Amino acid sequence: MPNPHDETAQDSAPAADEAPRQLTPIGSVTTWIHDAIKRVPSQDEHDAVDELIPQGGPEFVEYVVRFSLLIVLSASIAAFGLLADSAAVVIGAMLVAPLMTPITAAAAATVTARNPRLWRALAVVAWGTVLAVAVGWLVAMIAGGSVVDLNQLPHEVQARTFPTLLDLGVAVAAGAAAGYILPRRSTSGALPGVGIAVALVPPLATVGITAQLGLSADSRNAFLLFLTNLAAIIFSAGIALALSGFRPNQFSGKRALRTRMAITLVTVAVVAIPLSFHTRTTLEDLRLRRAVSDAVSAWDSEVRIVELNADAHDHRARVELLVVGRGDPRPAWQLAEEIQDRFDAAVDLRLLYQRDELYSVSVR
Repeated sequence: MPNPHDETAQDSAPAADEAPRQLTPIGSVTTWIHDAIKRVPSQDEHDAVDELIPQGGPEFVEYVVRFSLLIVLSASIAAFGLLADSAAVVIGAMLVAPLMTPITAAAAATVTARNPRLWRALAVVAWGTVLAVAVGWLVAMIAGGSVVDLNQLPHEVQARTFPTLLDLGVAVAAGAAAGYILPRRSTSGALPGVGIAVALVPPLATVGITAQLGLSADSRNAFLLFLTNLAAIIFSAGIALALSGFRPNQFSGKRALRTRMAITLVTVAVVAIPLSFHTRTTLEDLRLRRAVSDAVSAWDSEVRIVELNADAHDHRARVELLVVGRGDPRPAWQLAEEIQDRFDAAVDLRLLYQRDELYSVSVR
């Protein structure tokens, strides 16, 4: 006759095995994913997301007017800060910029498959983009020609005309942070930090500035940086919101969600292609600069580099050097060969050598 206690022991055995499994790293991650999939946002979290952009009527008109004013002000601050080469002023512009709100609203509308909200948010983003570029162009027309040397743009402008994969990584992380913060009012104090981390208005102001100065390539690169931030934020914020429970309920909505997230992911991958080329170019230039520094030390250990401009293109290095030394310079061709040996490419070298001489005279 079977013992009834055996069934109890058999039923309780899986539970006993399950507890230790949840304590393992894999079990903890599995449990967290399972809880995230089953999670249902609270009404307050729904309200926090729904209140990002008014849905119509006088409230929406008032929101657009307020948004437009903040865009004009933040783009003006950013443009003047860029031309003045002031990082502090540019950071201030990031704090004023309101673009993060409609972008995250677009991410929320994407994961909940609500088309009217999505198109409304994207329309606000497009309007803000046009305004910011126009303000940058206008500021450059008024002040740019008198303060900017086309051969040597301010560093703050240059920093936004050559985006790399590092910028994409920052945008993905910032978007995920924004997606986590938005539904939770208790963490909203961290949102300005997200706005500083991912620059939205400064690249658009840079587009206007460089376009007005006739630097079309720099203008395209600055706009690529904005598109990188836009696509990455929508994608990663959407993932964070989905893990917070924001998902469509209907089957058709779930299918639309998969399609839209796939489109967003493809967009991120597309913008990553030119970013990867920029990253490779940046790394190549850094390798060349190290090769030049090492070559100068081997060429003459007594000289010091005052100014170094170097870039590599089509397996050819172009180097401009200003060095200071105490004695007579050694032959420049020897330095070129030193650079060639270390960089393994043809070298075009322009070298300016100055004597390091100090005269102290007192006349009475």
